[in-house]
Amino acid sequence: MNNWYAGHAIGRLLAPVAIAALIGGCATKPPAPEQKQSELIAEKLESYIFEEGTVRHDVTDPTVARLWQEYNIMRRNGNLVAAKGKLQEAIAITPRDAALWSGAAELELEENSHLRAENFAAKSNFLADIGNRPLRYRNWLIIERAREGRGDLLGAREAQIESSKLQ
Repeated sequence: MNNWYAGHAIGRLLAPVAIAALIGGCATKPPAPEQKQSELIAEKLESYIFEEGTVRHDVTDPTVARLWQEYNIMRRNGNLVAAKGKLQEAIAITPRDAALWSGAAELELEENSHLRAENFAAKSNFLADIGNRPLRYRNWLIIERAREGRGDLLGAREAQIESSKLQ
């Protein structure tokens, strides 16, 4: 890959990998290359979550702002069903908000709904301003992982090329 990965392998990104290694126990065979690729994509996605401010999300509607905040709290607490409900409410109010659709794509990806995740991320890219490179980059990472999850390795490679253009 490239040196970008090395810069993001510090701190909290290592914790999930270390925990997974401990939980995995003494595996006798190494992970498949596709699994390693999936883990790298997951690490990249983690570095682009909304709460860290890498993807700017300006909200003018106070109801949407409240729903967005509740969505983030519920998602962090692992309550994906409630988080999805808050996000759906927000999307109903502002259906052209690219960041909301990207959040919905990520939730679908977490639930292994790969096709829906890809569709929502593509919709987010369609709605996103051309200058919103971090959001578009994040969406291409989601698309890459979704395609990989469906077994579309050629499509995943295409998405990887698109995301690298936005780095």
